[in-house]
Amino acid sequence: MCSEAEARQIIGPGGAAVMIDIVEGAWEAYQDEARRRRPRARANIVWEYMADLAEDLLSPMDGVERVDLTADTPGFVLRGRLLVRFKKHDKKCRTSNVATRVQTRLAETGTFDGMPARAHVSCGYILDAAEAGIGAIVVSRMIENKVEWWIDLRELAAGQLAPVQPIIPDLDVAGQLAPLPSIAGPAEKQEGGEE
Repeated sequence: MCSEAEARQIIGPGGAAVMIDIVEGAWEAYQDEARRRRPRARANIVWEYMADLAEDLLSPMDGVERVDLTADTPGFVLRGRLLVRFKKHDKKCRTSNVATRVQTRLAETGTFDGMPARAHVSCGYILDAAEAGIGAIVVSRMIENKVEWWIDLRELAAGQLAPVQPIIPDLDVAGQLAPLPSIAGPAEKQEGGEE
């Protein structure tokens, strides 16, 4: 539905930088509380901060539409192709979810019921080994509870647009990808892009 290569182009270095700011800002806000929490409570609090920061930083970008996934869960559609939500990831770039009907369908199909068929991805953090800070900031795509692909957003923000996993094995497609517009802040609108 959406390859790693397409996702890298849609998010782009500027979008990756904004997503990094959201995740790091949420972790910093949690740290500023200066209160130890159990892992589940910590993940929930950081998630709330990520959702709030995404409203402020990601929603206003060109090519981003905010949608309600549930009554209290925002999602962000990038260029009409990717549906992003913010989550904590484990060391293997997987996310955990309560097995609701919605989550079960999402795990099976990779899309949300009642939403147009868009590739669903999760953006978030992987804790370091000591669980004292952020080890990595990633976007991952899971299908049937398996990671299909993942992107290190720090690498993408630094300009790594070529996919880590080849689209077709044994075929070098670097520099041969069809151009897709990246999401952009108001000052970064694409030349010849949408106004």
